[in-house]
Order: sequence, then C-alpha cells, then structure tokens
Amino acid sequence: MKHQQAVFLQEMGITHWQVRKPTLFKTEEMLKQLNLSVCKLLVVCTEADKSHELMPAILNAFNINADSVVYCSLAQFESQQGTLPDLIWSTIGEIEASGTHQLLHSPSLATLAVNGNAKKVLWKQFCAYQQ
Repeated sequence: MKHQQAVFLQEMGITHWQVRKPTLFKTEEMLKQLNLSVCKLLVVCTEADKSHELMPAILNAFNINADSVVYCSLAQFESQQGTLPDLIWSTIGEIEASGTHQLLHSPSLATLAVNGNAKKVLWKQFCAYQQ
C-alpha cells in the first residue's frame, strides 16, 4: 500500500492490517516500518546508490549529518505509514507523497557522478527547498 493511501485510510479511521507472524512472509520482513524519528532526509534508492562514493559528498553539500539520513527501497517507502520527514530524495524516479513534503529527484548516483547538468538540477531542487 502506498503511503498516501495509508494516510487516507488512517484519516478515515481505517487501520492497516498487520500480519501476526511476519517471519512466515519474507516480503513482510523487508517492508517493516522504518524508524524516522530523527530522520531529516529520507533517501529512496538502490543499494548501489546507498553505498556509492558520491553519497557522502552530497550529504556534506546538503549539510546533513549521515546519522539523520534513512535509506529505503521504493517498496519500503510505499509501505511506510505515519509521518515522513519533510525532505525526501529519490534516485529511482518519480515517487508520490503528500504535498507537505519536499521531493528531490535525480538519476542514479552512477549517472549523477558523470553528468554535471544533473548535479546542477539536484542542487537547484535542494536550494528551492531551503528557501
């Protein structure tokens, strides 16, 4: 279930079903709820992007401590319930979230590393968020 759908159901007083024995379902374990209590930036990306050498440089440019960043897959993002951080960055394409969040989009970090124009676009998106 997408985050936006879960929020609508929650607003109507309809609770999301919980699996009693999640260990029986491998996908349920992969989609467990993330701890976003101290998160300033949620990054929706692949494992390759998470470990790419450019990631720490971008976080440093954004002036965001690595401890306040949470990484997740698209499936994890779509299954998230509850409050999301104000800043969400996707390296895997367009994602949907409520209008109260600032969404940054970029190509994968491997593409971003060799494309100066894509870096400028990402930086402009971030600067627009800061204003």
